[in-house]
Amino acid sequence: MGSQEFRIDLLFYHLRLHRYVVVELKVGRAEPEHFGKLGFYTAVVDDKVRDPERDDRTLGILIAAHRDEEVVQYSLRGTAQPLAVTTYQTLPAEMRPLLPSPEQLSRVAHEVLVRHADER
Repeated sequence: MGSQEFRIDLLFYHLRLHRYVVVELKVGRAEPEHFGKLGFYTAVVDDKVRDPERDDRTLGILIAAHRDEEVVQYSLRGTAQPLAVTTYQTLPAEMRPLLPSPEQLSRVAHEVLVRHADER
């Protein structure tokens, strides 16, 4: 994109929801700037990958090792994009059973982070 290169941590397509899912992994605490980055990635996928006639808006999920609920709430308050932080608090109730559980996502994130640490 432009003259810069960006890499999404994980990108999935959910067949039943007909939407892309961007997963951003953080080894530390969830910070407000992480939500900006996640919002950026979901906007890019919506604009450059998603077929608006077939696919719903891209969903962004941030998985962090630690989170402060107040920081998460303030970070998500001003966004209209479907973003969540492992608890799925901001996801519509009808979507929650169709997505992997926070525990399943945490397990995948842990495996990816361990693999990444081993590669260093």
